[in-house]
Amino acid sequence: MDKVFEIRQRLKELYGRFDLYILPVIKFLTLLLVLLTMNSMIGYREFLTKWMIVVLVPLLCCLLPWGAMTFASAVFLIGHLSALSWEATVLACAFMFLAAMVHYLFLPGYSVVIVLLPLAFVLKIPYVVPLVVGLVGGITSFIPVGFGVFAYYFVACIQRSAGFLADSAVSTDSLQRFTQVLAGLRDNSLMYLTIVAFCITALLVYGVRKLSADYAPYIALAAGGIANLLMFLAGGFLLNVSIPYVSIFVGSLVSICLAFLALFWVLAVDYSRTEYIQYEDDEYVYYVKAVPKIAVTQPDIKVQEINPRVEEESNEDVQEALEMLDSMEKEEEKEEEKGF
Repeated sequence: MDKVFEIRQRLKELYGRFDLYILPVIKFLTLLLVLLTMNSMIGYREFLTKWMIVVLVPLLCCLLPWGAMTFASAVFLIGHLSALSWEATVLACAFMFLAAMVHYLFLPGYSVVIVLLPLAFVLKIPYVVPLVVGLVGGITSFIPVGFGVFAYYFVACIQRSAGFLADSAVSTDSLQRFTQVLAGLRDNSLMYLTIVAFCITALLVYGVRKLSADYAPYIALAAGGIANLLMFLAGGFLLNVSIPYVSIFVGSLVSICLAFLALFWVLAVDYSRTEYIQYEDDEYVYYVKAVPKIAVTQPDIKVQEINPRVEEESNEDVQEALEMLDSMEKEEEKEEEKGF
């Protein structure tokens, strides 16, 4: 484990030194994946599917805050739906307006979760998002999680109804178009089950990690992952919903492992050296639990270079001293012989 912590420490130091370059690359790749996913699902506007646009937009947004990613994704969504039908565009605008009002009223700064959740659904690891959001977010972090789930199922519903919405034979019956899309969302029991399960998971992880017990963040992730899996199993049975149990089980295990990796990157403490401190002032008595972070001291390796020239000079000095000593001994012997 010491080697693992040492690698983690070096990676964090590397990120701290080059975060000015690493963070824009992460933003660029994330938004690029989001736009490619959107183009593959609802790529109705041909102009927005060109590689020059798909690459240029992430290049511009990578230098801006994370909220720019949400705005760019919303623009792409409206652009594609406007090429399909104006009814779908109106529904998308209404959804985004409601999401913006509720989200920025309760939890500004986490709008990127709404964008990342549909991408996680496509990558088959959506269960990791409520775990990580509950780990690093606040008590209202379930709001963007719920909107992110709805965004994915809304796009999937539009994709299924694309043929009906684009049919020119019913172009004059706008009410029928609205009814088709809204009925697809209303009858989607799996969407409601996913929203409830993800919101409860995010709240559960947040609540458990706030406890003062040792290893609370690790317990929170384990409890959240297990509770999420049980809610899907129970919900599928009670609501008679067709659920891919194997996919949910495997995805939950992978998501728990990824969430633990995220926790290891964000927080690494040594609970075996926990200290309880008590002190007071004129008005309060404070009880503090102090858990030290794991600090790895990297080995300080010093390499001493030996100059061969210096070594030869020192050898020459020693040789001269030995020769002088021999000559002195010979002179003393000669003087002793002369005395005899």
